[in-house]
Amino acid sequence: MISAEDRTFLLKLILLILYLDWAICAGCDSNQLLYTEIGCKPIFENGSNSCPVAYDCENVFIRSSDNCYLNGNVYSPKDNISRIDSELSLCVSGCFCDQRTKNNKTTTAFTCDYDQCPSYFSLLSEGCYYKFDNNLCCETESYCQNNNYTIHECIYDGKTYKDGQQFKIQNDYQCVCSPEFNGTANDKFCRKFKCNYELLYMENILNRDAPLYYEEKNGCPINWYQSEYEYDFGTVEVNGTISSNSHVCKYGNLSVPIGQQLKIDRLSTRNSESDTHKTICTCDTPPLITCITGKKTILNDKYNMHIT
Repeated sequence: MISAEDRTFLLKLILLILYLDWAICAGCDSNQLLYTEIGCKPIFENGSNSCPVAYDCENVFIRSSDNCYLNGNVYSPKDNISRIDSELSLCVSGCFCDQRTKNNKTTTAFTCDYDQCPSYFSLLSEGCYYKFDNNLCCETESYCQNNNYTIHECIYDGKTYKDGQQFKIQNDYQCVCSPEFNGTANDKFCRKFKCNYELLYMENILNRDAPLYYEEKNGCPINWYQSEYEYDFGTVEVNGTISSNSHVCKYGNLSVPIGQQLKIDRLSTRNSESDTHKTICTCDTPPLITCITGKKTILNDKYNMHIT
Protein backbone atom coordinates (compact mmCIF):
# COMPACT_ATOMS: atom_id res chain seq x y z
CA MET A 1 0.00 0.00 0.00
CA ILE A 2 1.41 3.38 -1.00
CA SER A 3 1.27 5.98 1.78
CA ALA A 4 -0.40 9.38 1.36
CA GLU A 5 3.03 11.04 1.43
CA ASP A 6 4.32 8.75 -1.32
CA ARG A 7 1.21 9.40 -3.44
CA THR A 8 1.71 13.16 -3.05
CA PHE A 9 5.36 12.86 -4.08
CA LEU A 10 4.41 10.68 -7.04
CA LEU A 11 1.84 13.19 -8.32
CA LYS A 12 4.30 16.08 -8.00
CA LEU A 13 6.94 14.06 -9.87
CA ILE A 14 4.48 13.22 -12.66
CA LEU A 15 3.47 16.89 -13.04
CA LEU A 16 7.14 17.85 -13.22
CA ILE A 17 7.88 15.26 -15.92
CA LEU A 18 4.87 16.39 -17.95
CA TYR A 19 5.96 20.00 -17.73
CA LEU A 20 9.62 19.37 -18.60
CA ASP A 21 8.43 17.45 -21.65
CA TRP A 22 7.29 20.67 -23.27
CA ALA A 23 8.67 23.66 -21.37
CA ILE A 24 10.98 26.00 -23.30
CA CYS A 25 13.09 28.86 -22.08
CA ALA A 26 11.74 32.38 -22.29
CA GLY A 27 13.31 35.56 -20.97
CA CYS A 28 10.60 36.46 -18.42
CA ASP A 29 9.16 33.13 -17.35
CA SER A 30 10.48 32.99 -13.76
CA ASN A 31 7.64 31.60 -11.60
CA GLN A 32 5.16 32.67 -14.30
CA LEU A 33 2.98 29.55 -14.14
CA LEU A 34 2.92 29.73 -10.33
CA TYR A 35 1.82 33.38 -10.29
CA THR A 36 -0.76 32.82 -13.03
CA GLU A 37 -2.35 29.78 -11.38
CA ILE A 38 -2.83 31.40 -7.97
CA GLY A 39 -4.24 34.64 -9.40
CA CYS A 40 -1.42 37.19 -9.09
CA LYS A 41 -1.47 40.25 -11.38
CA PRO A 42 1.55 41.12 -13.58
CA ILE A 43 3.22 44.50 -13.02
CA PHE A 44 4.81 46.16 -16.05
CA GLU A 45 7.33 48.98 -16.00
CA ASN A 46 6.70 52.32 -17.71
CA GLY A 47 3.65 51.07 -19.57
CA SER A 48 5.52 48.18 -21.21
CA ASN A 49 3.62 44.96 -21.85
CA SER A 50 6.60 42.69 -22.56
CA CYS A 51 8.09 41.10 -19.42
CA PRO A 52 6.54 41.79 -16.00
CA VAL A 53 9.02 43.26 -13.53
CA ALA A 54 7.02 41.68 -10.70
CA TYR A 55 3.62 40.27 -9.78
CA ASP A 56 1.11 41.66 -7.32
CA CYS A 57 0.11 38.74 -5.08
CA GLU A 58 -1.30 40.68 -2.14
CA ASN A 59 -4.75 39.27 -2.89
CA VAL A 60 -3.22 35.85 -2.20
CA PHE A 61 -1.10 36.75 0.82
CA ILE A 62 -4.04 38.33 2.69
CA ARG A 63 -6.18 35.22 2.43
CA SER A 64 -7.59 33.95 5.70
CA SER A 65 -5.55 31.14 7.24
CA ASP A 66 -8.81 29.51 8.35
CA ASN A 67 -9.99 28.66 4.81
CA CYS A 68 -8.80 26.94 1.63
CA TYR A 69 -8.91 28.65 -1.77
CA LEU A 70 -9.15 27.19 -5.28
CA ASN A 71 -9.97 28.86 -8.59
CA GLY A 72 -11.52 31.85 -6.84
CA ASN A 73 -13.69 29.74 -4.57
CA VAL A 74 -13.46 29.71 -0.76
CA TYR A 75 -13.76 26.48 1.24
CA SER A 76 -14.19 26.07 4.98
CA PRO A 77 -12.55 23.20 6.88
CA LYS A 78 -14.13 19.82 6.02
CA ASP A 79 -15.71 21.21 2.81
CA ASN A 80 -15.33 19.03 -0.28
CA ILE A 81 -14.28 20.86 -3.44
CA SER A 82 -16.99 21.39 -6.03
CA ARG A 83 -17.51 19.16 -9.05
CA ILE A 84 -16.33 21.96 -11.37
CA ASP A 85 -13.13 22.55 -9.39
CA SER A 86 -12.52 18.81 -9.31
CA GLU A 87 -12.87 18.57 -13.10
CA LEU A 88 -10.32 21.39 -13.50
CA SER A 89 -7.75 19.48 -11.42
CA LEU A 90 -6.67 16.29 -13.15
CA CYS A 91 -5.04 13.41 -11.28
CA VAL A 92 -6.59 14.29 -7.91
CA SER A 93 -9.91 13.26 -6.41
CA GLY A 94 -11.81 13.43 -3.14
CA CYS A 95 -10.20 16.77 -2.22
CA PHE A 96 -11.41 18.55 0.88
CA CYS A 97 -10.28 21.47 3.01
CA ASP A 98 -8.34 20.06 5.95
CA GLN A 99 -7.30 21.94 9.10
CA ARG A 100 -4.57 20.41 11.26
CA THR A 101 -2.54 21.44 14.30
CA LYS A 102 1.04 20.22 14.71
CA ASN A 103 3.68 21.55 17.09
CA ASN A 104 1.24 24.29 18.18
CA LYS A 105 0.90 25.48 14.57
CA THR A 106 -2.45 25.27 12.78
CA THR A 107 -2.49 24.97 9.01
CA THR A 108 -5.42 24.84 6.61
CA ALA A 109 -4.77 23.14 3.29
CA PHE A 110 -6.33 20.70 0.87
CA THR A 111 -6.05 16.95 1.33
CA CYS A 112 -6.61 14.80 -1.76
CA ASP A 113 -6.44 11.28 -3.06
CA TYR A 114 -4.16 10.90 -6.06
CA ASP A 115 -4.94 8.85 -9.12
CA GLN A 116 -2.53 5.98 -9.68
CA CYS A 117 -2.48 5.22 -13.39
CA PRO A 118 -1.47 1.73 -14.54
CA SER A 119 1.12 3.29 -16.87
CA TYR A 120 3.09 4.56 -13.86
CA PHE A 121 3.93 0.99 -12.89
CA SER A 122 4.17 -0.90 -16.19
CA LEU A 123 6.26 -1.01 -19.34
CA LEU A 124 4.88 -1.01 -22.87
CA SER A 125 5.73 -3.65 -25.42
CA GLU A 126 7.67 -2.53 -28.46
CA GLY A 127 5.46 -0.85 -31.07
CA CYS A 128 2.75 0.00 -28.53
CA TYR A 129 1.68 3.31 -26.98
CA TYR A 130 -0.86 4.68 -24.54
CA LYS A 131 -4.03 6.43 -25.68
CA PHE A 132 -5.50 9.29 -23.63
CA ASP A 133 -8.73 11.22 -23.21
CA ASN A 134 -8.10 14.90 -22.65
CA ASN A 135 -10.57 15.02 -19.74
CA LEU A 136 -9.02 12.11 -17.85
CA CYS A 137 -5.79 11.82 -15.90
CA CYS A 138 -4.84 8.28 -16.85
CA GLU A 139 -4.50 6.50 -20.15
CA THR A 140 -7.66 4.93 -21.52
CA GLU A 141 -5.89 1.97 -23.13
CA SER A 142 -2.60 0.66 -24.44
CA TYR A 143 -2.65 0.27 -28.21
CA CYS A 144 -0.43 -1.92 -30.34
CA GLN A 145 -0.56 -1.01 -34.01
CA ASN A 146 -1.66 -3.58 -36.55
CA ASN A 147 0.38 -3.31 -39.75
CA ASN A 148 -2.76 -3.98 -41.75
CA TYR A 149 -4.49 -0.92 -40.31
CA THR A 150 -3.58 2.71 -40.97
CA ILE A 151 -3.84 4.84 -37.85
CA HIS A 152 -4.53 8.56 -37.91
CA GLU A 153 -1.58 10.86 -37.22
CA CYS A 154 -1.33 14.54 -36.20
CA ILE A 155 1.60 16.72 -37.12
CA TYR A 156 2.46 19.70 -34.95
CA ASP A 157 5.68 21.72 -34.83
CA GLY A 158 7.41 19.20 -37.06
CA LYS A 159 6.60 16.21 -34.84
CA THR A 160 4.20 13.37 -35.58
CA TYR A 161 1.74 11.99 -33.03
CA LYS A 162 -0.56 8.99 -33.32
CA ASP A 163 -4.28 8.93 -32.61
CA GLY A 164 -4.83 9.24 -28.86
CA GLN A 165 -1.29 10.34 -28.02
CA GLN A 166 -0.71 13.39 -25.82
CA PHE A 167 1.36 16.36 -26.94
CA LYS A 168 1.89 19.98 -25.99
CA ILE A 169 1.05 23.12 -27.95
CA GLN A 170 1.72 26.86 -27.50
CA ASN A 171 3.88 26.16 -24.46
CA ASP A 172 0.94 25.78 -22.07
CA TYR A 173 -1.66 23.40 -23.53
CA GLN A 174 -1.85 19.64 -23.27
CA CYS A 175 -3.60 18.12 -26.29
CA VAL A 176 -4.66 14.71 -27.60
CA CYS A 177 -4.31 13.73 -31.25
CA SER A 178 -7.58 12.93 -33.02
CA PRO A 179 -8.90 13.10 -36.62
CA GLU A 180 -10.69 16.36 -35.71
CA PHE A 181 -7.55 18.15 -34.47
CA ASN A 182 -6.87 21.09 -36.82
CA GLY A 183 -3.49 22.27 -35.53
CA THR A 184 -4.71 24.84 -33.00
CA ALA A 185 -5.49 24.65 -29.29
CA ASN A 186 -9.17 24.43 -28.40
CA ASP A 187 -11.23 23.16 -25.48
CA LYS A 188 -12.28 19.98 -27.26
CA PHE A 189 -8.79 18.53 -27.76
CA CYS A 190 -6.60 20.61 -25.42
CA ARG A 191 -6.58 21.83 -21.84
CA LYS A 192 -4.43 24.33 -19.99
CA PHE A 193 -1.49 22.68 -18.28
CA LYS A 194 -1.55 23.08 -14.49
CA CYS A 195 0.73 22.22 -11.59
CA ASN A 196 -2.17 22.41 -9.09
CA TYR A 197 -0.33 25.02 -7.02
CA GLU A 198 -3.38 25.89 -4.92
CA LEU A 199 -3.99 22.23 -4.09
CA LEU A 200 -0.38 21.21 -3.40
CA TYR A 201 1.81 24.16 -2.52
CA MET A 202 -0.15 27.00 -0.88
CA GLU A 203 1.52 26.57 2.51
CA ASN A 204 4.93 27.05 0.83
CA ILE A 205 3.70 30.08 -1.09
CA LEU A 206 2.16 31.80 1.94
CA ASN A 207 5.38 31.19 3.92
CA ARG A 208 7.35 32.88 1.10
CA ASP A 209 9.40 29.75 0.51
CA ALA A 210 11.50 29.38 -2.65
CA PRO A 211 10.43 26.97 -5.43
CA LEU A 212 13.22 24.85 -6.92
CA TYR A 213 12.99 24.03 -10.65
CA TYR A 214 15.03 21.66 -12.75
CA GLU A 215 16.84 23.44 -15.61
CA GLU A 216 13.86 25.77 -16.22
CA LYS A 217 12.76 28.85 -14.27
CA ASN A 218 9.09 28.01 -14.57
CA GLY A 219 6.65 25.11 -14.39
CA CYS A 220 6.24 22.54 -11.62
CA PRO A 221 8.84 22.65 -8.82
CA ILE A 222 10.80 19.58 -7.79
CA ASN A 223 11.20 20.88 -4.24
CA TRP A 224 10.95 23.98 -2.02
CA TYR A 225 13.52 25.66 0.19
CA GLN A 226 11.69 26.48 3.41
CA SER A 227 12.84 29.59 5.25
CA GLU A 228 11.55 28.46 8.64
CA TYR A 229 13.98 25.52 8.78
CA GLU A 230 17.49 26.18 10.10
CA TYR A 231 19.27 24.27 7.34
CA ASP A 232 17.47 26.46 4.78
CA PHE A 233 18.38 29.80 6.39
CA GLY A 234 19.41 32.33 3.77
CA THR A 235 21.58 35.42 3.36
CA VAL A 236 21.62 37.97 0.54
CA GLU A 237 24.74 38.09 -1.65
CA VAL A 238 24.97 41.46 -3.38
CA ASN A 239 26.66 41.50 -6.78
CA GLY A 240 27.00 44.75 -8.70
CA THR A 241 24.54 47.59 -8.36
CA ILE A 242 21.28 47.06 -6.52
CA SER A 243 18.28 47.93 -8.69
CA SER A 244 16.41 51.08 -7.72
CA ASN A 245 13.19 49.20 -8.46
CA SER A 246 10.95 49.16 -5.41
CA HIS A 247 9.98 45.51 -5.92
CA VAL A 248 11.81 42.89 -3.86
CA CYS A 249 11.56 39.15 -3.37
CA LYS A 250 10.74 37.73 0.02
CA TYR A 251 12.23 34.58 1.50
CA GLY A 252 10.38 34.25 4.77
CA ASN A 253 10.99 37.67 6.33
CA LEU A 254 14.22 38.26 4.36
CA SER A 255 14.09 40.82 1.53
CA VAL A 256 16.15 40.20 -1.61
CA PRO A 257 16.51 42.99 -4.23
CA ILE A 258 15.87 42.19 -7.90
CA GLY A 259 18.94 40.69 -9.58
CA GLN A 260 20.59 39.56 -6.35
CA GLN A 261 21.34 36.03 -5.22
CA LEU A 262 20.07 34.28 -2.12
CA LYS A 263 22.64 32.05 -0.44
CA ILE A 264 20.93 29.14 1.31
CA ASP A 265 23.00 27.41 3.99
CA ARG A 266 22.64 23.81 2.87
CA LEU A 267 23.56 24.64 -0.74
CA SER A 268 27.11 25.87 -0.08
CA THR A 269 28.54 22.44 0.69
CA ARG A 270 26.54 20.66 -2.01
CA ASN A 271 27.58 23.06 -4.76
CA SER A 272 31.26 22.97 -3.80
CA GLU A 273 31.30 19.20 -4.18
CA SER A 274 29.96 19.11 -7.75
CA ASP A 275 31.98 19.95 -10.84
CA THR A 276 29.04 19.54 -13.21
CA HIS A 277 25.90 20.71 -11.38
CA LYS A 278 24.85 23.92 -9.67
CA THR A 279 21.88 25.30 -7.74
CA ILE A 280 21.28 29.06 -7.84
CA CYS A 281 18.58 31.10 -6.12
CA THR A 282 17.92 34.65 -7.34
CA CYS A 283 15.33 37.38 -7.20
CA ASP A 284 14.20 37.42 -10.83
CA THR A 285 10.51 38.28 -10.68
CA PRO A 286 9.12 39.21 -7.23
CA PRO A 287 7.53 38.47 -4.90
CA LEU A 288 9.09 34.97 -4.63
CA ILE A 289 12.67 33.80 -5.05
CA THR A 290 13.40 31.57 -8.06
CA CYS A 291 15.76 28.61 -7.55
CA ILE A 292 17.05 26.52 -10.44
CA THR A 293 19.25 23.43 -10.41
CA GLY A 294 20.86 21.42 -13.17
CA LYS A 295 23.95 20.92 -15.25
CA LYS A 296 26.20 23.97 -15.38
CA THR A 297 26.49 23.77 -19.17
CA ILE A 298 22.70 23.85 -19.63
CA LEU A 299 22.20 26.72 -17.16
CA ASN A 300 24.94 28.71 -18.88
CA ASP A 301 23.47 28.13 -22.34
CA LYS A 302 19.86 28.92 -21.36
CA TYR A 303 20.32 31.76 -18.92
CA ASN A 304 23.84 33.10 -19.55
CA MET A 305 24.72 32.59 -15.90
CA HIS A 306 28.51 32.46 -16.38
CA ILE A 307 28.81 29.52 -14.00
CA THR A 308 32.31 28.06 -13.67
